Amino acid sequence: MPARPLHFVRSVPASGSTNVSRAIKTITLFFDKNVVNDAVWANNRTKIRMFRGSTRVAITVTRIRDTVDFSQRRKIFVHPVSRLRANTRYTIVISPNLKSKAGDTLGKTVRIHFTTGSNGIIPTE
Repeated sequence: MPARPLHFVRSVPASGSTNVSRAIKTITLFFDKNVVNDAVWANNRTKIRMFRGSTRVAITVTRIRDTVDFSQRRKIFVHPVSRLRANTRYTIVISPNLKSKAGDTLGKTVRIHFTTGSNGIIPTE
């Protein structure tokens, strides 16, 4: 039986969100399989980028190791290095080569869009 591909499930803030707080410190990406295991983490942490228009935004990509907290194995955290700009559209791009612990890949590029407000709300899970 062939392996089931890896799937992106959702993000916080959700794709399409508006009035997101400029002070947001973490964007959480949820997947349907383990994407933080040591066997795939060196690959996966380089497969996520963030843009403001066509300008790349500096980010740090983190995880909670699955050996520390098994419930976190399907989450990747994106942290903008600088405060986001007001009333601006941001895009997070996830490479099709992002891989699960089982070796399954996304197989397609995933784009998540959100727009900040002048003050905005900080989204929660």
